[in-house]
Amino acid sequence: MENHLTENELIEYRFGLSSQEQQSISSEHLAGCAECRERLEQLIKKFAALDLLREDAHVSEELISEVLEQAGQPARRKVVPFYKSPWIGAVAAAVVACFVLLMSNLNIDKSTQQQFAREPKSEDKIASKGPGVKGESQADSPMKIIAQDTESKMQMPFTGENTSESISEQPPFAPASAIELVTLPRRDKVQLTIYNSADLTLVRERRNLTLKKGWNWLQFMWANTLIDPTSLSLEPLEQARKIDIQQLVFPARLQELGRWLIRSQISGQVPFEITYFTSGLSWRAFYMGTLSQDEKTMKMQGYVRLGNNSGEDYENAQTRLIVGQVHILDEIAQLAKRQYPYDRPGMIGYDEDAIKKDLSVTNGEYQTDMLGRRQNWFADLKAKEIKKEGLSEYFLYTIEGTETIPNQWGKRLLSFEAEDIAVESLYKYDEDRWGSQAIRFVKFANDEKHNLGQTPIPNGNVKIYSHADEQGYLSYVGGTEIKYIPVNEEVELDLGPARLVEIDPKLMDFKTENYIFDNRANVSGWDEIRVWKIEITNTRTLPIQIEITRGFGTAYWTLQSETLYEKYDATHARFKLELEPRSKQTLEYAVRTYHGTREESLTE
Repeated sequence: MENHLTENELIEYRFGLSSQEQQSISSEHLAGCAECRERLEQLIKKFAALDLLREDAHVSEELISEVLEQAGQPARRKVVPFYKSPWIGAVAAAVVACFVLLMSNLNIDKSTQQQFAREPKSEDKIASKGPGVKGESQADSPMKIIAQDTESKMQMPFTGENTSESISEQPPFAPASAIELVTLPRRDKVQLTIYNSADLTLVRERRNLTLKKGWNWLQFMWANTLIDPTSLSLEPLEQARKIDIQQLVFPARLQELGRWLIRSQISGQVPFEITYFTSGLSWRAFYMGTLSQDEKTMKMQGYVRLGNNSGEDYENAQTRLIVGQVHILDEIAQLAKRQYPYDRPGMIGYDEDAIKKDLSVTNGEYQTDMLGRRQNWFADLKAKEIKKEGLSEYFLYTIEGTETIPNQWGKRLLSFEAEDIAVESLYKYDEDRWGSQAIRFVKFANDEKHNLGQTPIPNGNVKIYSHADEQGYLSYVGGTEIKYIPVNEEVELDLGPARLVEIDPKLMDFKTENYIFDNRANVSGWDEIRVWKIEITNTRTLPIQIEITRGFGTAYWTLQSETLYEKYDATHARFKLELEPRSKQTLEYAVRTYHGTREESLTE
């Protein structure tokens, strides 16, 4: 083609109005003619400016053909008065025609330059559409997706078709300015693994993302949450060989935001798993024990209280609880609160005690109608099976089904229930530990013999009640904190001072004897003899067992008593007694302690 393309030929080429043969001739000419390519670019810019005037209009094909035919003919010279100028209508018609063409076929993108170097194809007449995300939006989720079409400047909804023959090996430097931002689809599944020894929770989410073939940007936002951005991980659950998670970028000037760059060889919907650590989710075990009237057996119920202060709602979440100590380098709450994810956490304080606050009832004896108040108390609870399994030094509890855990809410779940646990109601007296008061204990073992022993018992708060009468009224006995109880280990629950059992020790006699003198006539050794009388009063309607521990301040001692005793340790002796209901008993003993050189006489 010796001459340059006319303006009409350029327009017909750009909008695909000429025959396939003419299209091929024009393409070959443009590939070798810089001037015509420049003129075509100028025409494209002029038509792009008309986009601002875009509105709905209907123009017939006859009018479009007539305008194009007249545009290619030389104008006829004619002198007419200005007020009768017919060219004004022609210009208006030309504008309308160009506008219609623009609305129906205009697609300005980078592929225009690619058409200069290859044979145009029929499918190239329609530019590839940009990506999008199908599914319901979740406005309350901190995660959002950005999908960038690196093949075009104009973004259109993703159709799910493979519109690119090849994928550029050079990844985009950053998302383009004209990007489409939509919320992620709702979570298909979410699993929470909550540790009670640290403010730490592992979150695993499954979401179905719609990708296009090529490069995709996925944006993750954690504003107003306690998510640790450095723990973020993204993995495809299907088509893993065709999807490559290139990198996670934290833009330096954008806080609480990260972007994944994904290279996909396929287009369509793919399930992904997003995992991360967060803080603000906590759990705590607590227990309720009800003693039988004879206090020989006990019914015990274990509960788990979940709390969510993470800033994120977790709907229909499978919940797993970890018992055991974990070691973490940084507190997750501090990681989440730092200004930038790549900084070291600052000394940001947070009230961990407030998160793990125990909502226990103040100690004190009171009576509650078991058939009334107690049933209403637990009426809203639905029993959940909690599966337990060991993980070396940790223990895993999996709560049956799913639970919705909204932010700033708590939830109580039944962990286990055991009937007829054999217990011992025991009283202890030890002035060195508790002063002048007797302390009440309930003793049992976490084993099969006591209808327990299936799993360890996590540390938590326990409250013990007893039947007050035949009508089913309950009397509060006491409460305490218990530590982690392994399988086959005994536990003694300290229920506090005993109000109905009194211990009154009295020193009846004291003397010294067996003096030894050194060569200066100074006393170098002697014995001390003390005689004690201890009165024990049981005002309860039940018999009791009691242990009385007495300390002597030295490891050199001997004791005489008609009551049997055992040497508890080097400096203490222990008496064990049983008292009938509403009875008194007297314990008498004499203890001799050896001092100075008299200690040698005891060891000989």
